[in-house]
Amino acid sequence: MRWISTIPYTDHHKRIKTARLEGTGAWVFQKMEYQEWLDSSASKLLLLRGIRKFRLHLFTRTCSLRLTGSPAGAGKTFIASVAIDSFASDSRLGKLAYFYCNRAEGSRRDPETILSALIHQLVRTESDQMTLLKPIVDAYDLRETLGQSSRLSLLESRDLLVQITDVYEQTTLCIDALDEVEPSTRKDLLQALKVVMEKSKNLVKIFATTRMDVDIVRQFEMFPRIELQPDDNASDIEHFIKERIWACIDDGELLDGAVSDGLKAEICKVLGARSRGM
Repeated sequence: MRWISTIPYTDHHKRIKTARLEGTGAWVFQKMEYQEWLDSSASKLLLLRGIRKFRLHLFTRTCSLRLTGSPAGAGKTFIASVAIDSFASDSRLGKLAYFYCNRAEGSRRDPETILSALIHQLVRTESDQMTLLKPIVDAYDLRETLGQSSRLSLLESRDLLVQITDVYEQTTLCIDALDEVEPSTRKDLLQALKVVMEKSKNLVKIFATTRMDVDIVRQFEMFPRIELQPDDNASDIEHFIKERIWACIDDGELLDGAVSDGLKAEICKVLGARSRGM
């Protein structure tokens, strides 16, 4: 298992889940595109494509607001974490594997590493968690015979994913932030995912999130996608703003806690109006 991958993907998920406010992202499950993808009897990818906005800062001591030019997201990673929890609790979606890409960490933007981490989550047999599926054992034994210690290449991982998904009646993959994969090799990952869906004998569903990068949309243009709009996550943002403003007031970090109900409402209103879905 250490040979396959050492990426702590469960830690990544726990970190995002811990920071997520309860109820965040549940609206995505009501989208028509999501329902059709969920109910489809064919292998299919659903792309959640986000918006790109400006970050709004609140300086608590002075209660001043300003917009900066740094790009902010629409909460796609939190939505991905909600989806992962939902997939894990839904027996219809079969075996689950996921990955959070991150441009700040080289290993989390490398296609080979991403596919290996997905394999790592799928190779234990259903009947015995101490037993691994034959395709991955054969790949390891072949290296032992040849005296090699190299890790799986992208093509090897792709072909192994096809063999492994053939074992399960359905496999669901969730990949967050495809846009944060290394641009020079991103196409290799996107094409590998398509091959897995096309060649697997059984059902493979992929849920992926990304920003508005043209190459990703072009690779997956034949698949459905949810285009995030500023109003989609309005309730999530309103909930977050209220929670944070009230916490700052209670802790005395905003105007030393001397904030009237009227000013509190006004701050929340202005932040909500200017967030525009970010």
